[in-house]
Amino acid sequence: MKSRPLAALALTAAALLASPAVAASATSQAASATSAAYVKQASYGWPDQCQWFGAQGQANHTWSSYYCETVIPTNWTAPGLYNLWVQY
Repeated sequence: MKSRPLAALALTAAALLASPAVAASATSQAASATSAAYVKQASYGWPDQCQWFGAQGQANHTWSSYYCETVIPTNWTAPGLYNLWVQY
């Protein structure tokens, strides 16, 4: 009789442990499908450079949309790293 509650507890624990893994897998697949439409165009040292080149490409109809990803933020002594991602 003790084996049934123990088995039920083991199955419940296994289901709870598997749920975040399944959710994380679905989330990463959705993120990769969304980000697959964007291509890394260039990298810049300052955020205004990234925004300017992104806006120029959009105004010239070179790409339909863009965003600037902050990899390393700018500080007082050095530039940062900003990736320009574009969607054609």
